[in-house]
Amino acid sequence: MKKYELMFILNPEMQEDERVSLISEIKKELKQAWVKLAGEDDWWVKDLAYKIKNSSTGHYLLYTLESDWKAFFDLTKLFNIKKDIWRHIFIKLED
Repeated sequence: MKKYELMFILNPEMQEDERVSLISEIKKELKQAWVKLAGEDDWWVKDLAYKIKNSSTGHYLLYTLESDWKAFFDLTKLFNIKKDIWRHIFIKLED
């Protein structure tokens, strides 16, 4: 399996319980897609380079994953329909 990073920008206006619930749901979906979570880093709220949905800040999350790249197709579809996930990107790491 190859290593990837998955970065999210979440809505910074979410309540704490909503954010915890969304993060739990993300981890559950990763597990169901046979993606191994090798590390996670919560960068909290940071300034954005440009406004997203009239906000100049976003809540950043970074996950290190081990998986086959095919799992990311279904995950991308799921992440795109979540209103509080503003952006996400999968990045392949060097071997």
